[in-house]
Formats: sequence, C-alpha cells, structure tokens
Amino acid sequence: MRDSSVISRLATAEGTRLLGDAYLDDFNERFWRIGRSGFWKLERLQDFREPTDDSWVAFDQGRWQDAVAALRERRGALTEHYRKISEHGFETWRVRVVEWPLTDYLRWESELLALRDELGGHTRFLDASRVEHLESAGVLPELVTLGDETLYRLLYDETGLQQGGVRYDDEGLVVAVREFIQGLYSVGATAEGFVERAAAEQRSTLPHG
Repeated sequence: MRDSSVISRLATAEGTRLLGDAYLDDFNERFWRIGRSGFWKLERLQDFREPTDDSWVAFDQGRWQDAVAALRERRGALTEHYRKISEHGFETWRVRVVEWPLTDYLRWESELLALRDELGGHTRFLDASRVEHLESAGVLPELVTLGDETLYRLLYDETGLQQGGVRYDDEGLVVAVREFIQGLYSVGATAEGFVERAAAEQRSTLPHG
C-alpha cells in the first residue's frame, strides 16, 4: 500500500475517541502486552506543552541548565523502564520529523530522545521535506501503534497539550500504519547524526567576530 493511501485510509477510518484519564488508562493497559511487533511512534508537530514534566517546565521558564539536569537525573528510571520493556518481550521505535531551524521545543526534546535512544528507545530523525508530498491536506498526524492490535491517532489542543487519542482496532489498518512508520524510520537519521547536525546548525547561527 502506498504511503498516501495509508493516510487517506486513516482519515476515513472509524475509531473510538478517548480523552483524559480514559485515554491514559486504555493506553497503559495495552502497552505492556504489545508483543514482538513492538511500539512504533510518529511525531510530527514541532511544539508541544508538557506541564507535568519538570524538565519541560524548567525549559519553558528559560532555565535551560536546570532542564538538562532534570533529564540527566532520569537515566536510572529510564534504564529501568527499558529493562522492563525488554523483559516483556518487545522494543520501542520512534520517528521524529523535524523542521529547520529547530524550534526551542525540539532542541529540548532532542536531549530526551537522544537519552532514550542510548538506553534502548530506538529513535530516528527525519527532515520534514521527506514527508511534504504527503501533507497536501495538512501535516501528518501523531501516530502510535501497539503491536498488531492497536493504533492511536493522538489529539492535541491548539496550544500543543495532549488531550487524548482516537483508538483504531482494525488489524489491517494497524499493520499498514506500522509499516508506514517503519518506512520513514528506515530513511531517518540516527540520533547521533541528528545531534551533530543540530550542533552545527546552532554554531552557524552564532555571531562571528
């Protein structure tokens, strides 16, 4: 199935709208029984709000060093998280679409994603130019697949705060979307390559003299 066909199929599919705790409870119950097909996520928006995240709050308040320090303090917890995931017999994979120059949010999130990638949360970064041919009707949705059984299209308000998600249980659609994300992952840059490019881009914007 062509990538554009997957997006068109998703746009007309019927799903179950879950908001707030209903979404979180549903996601958490399904996450730990994903199975070998794994967790696959596509992130497309360039700005989010995460007011329950202490590092994001520090970043949002302009306290960059505190934000980075808070992320580094998560190493132990994230190591345990990915150990538990491995014990449950699956892995996680993520594609992060990026526009240049990077938003401040993406500069912050890339620190977290690089740490996740190091500890077992496989991450690739993809230039937005690689998906623009799929976005004639709007930017790609935020998508998550859990194994072969569950797909979520994540929902956000106008400020970038997550509200919940629409769940789809059609296995054919779940597999098609997972394969779509896998295709994007296969042409993305590694976390190391992305960090190097981001650092070079930042240096190029600094005043000389």
